[in-house]
Amino acid sequence: PEADRARFAASIGSQSSRMASMVDRLLALAEVEHRQRIDKPEPVDLAALAAEVVEDVQSHAVARRVRIDVGAEAGLPSLRGDAFLLRRMLANLLDNAIDFSPAGGVVTLGLHRDGDALAIEVRDQGPGIPDYALERVFERFYSLPRPDGAARSSGLGLNFVAEIAQLHGGSASLGNAAGGGALASVRLPTR
Repeated sequence: PEADRARFAASIGSQSSRMASMVDRLLALAEVEHRQRIDKPEPVDLAALAAEVVEDVQSHAVARRVRIDVGAEAGLPSLRGDAFLLRRMLANLLDNAIDFSPAGGVVTLGLHRDGDALAIEVRDQGPGIPDYALERVFERFYSLPRPDGAARSSGLGLNFVAEIAQLHGGSASLGNAAGGGALASVRLPTR
């Protein structure tokens, strides 16, 4: 019947898009993993970049009925790096936080100085990370079920975040925030 045919065609289209997205992510991750350094580091204004990324993910947040609050310490120094990769890192962190936040929740993005580094913190109001997953969240292909029952992600986003942080001489961590939710932290040197 026509209704079944349309439903099957939509499902095939959706799965094809998902597979293409996964292939694109794998290729991008492989490229980052094989880079020893950033070839042409440029000064990056992290606060301005974060504002652009928040604007980019705003439609995702609105669709999930999640608000994004941004707090950036005044006078943050620039860091030297690859703006394209840093943009992808921030987008992955925000997308994850939006996905795990309940409708009506708030995702908080904070930027501040931490000694000789810049710290990025993304907090959601979701269920947090189960104890059994805390050591595995940055593993390639490891993914937790979404609280709303949506399909699991590719399990590449946080691995990509960790690789980009490391490529910039920094580090990434993810844990449970005091009071609930998850807290993702990235520390990037400003030197």
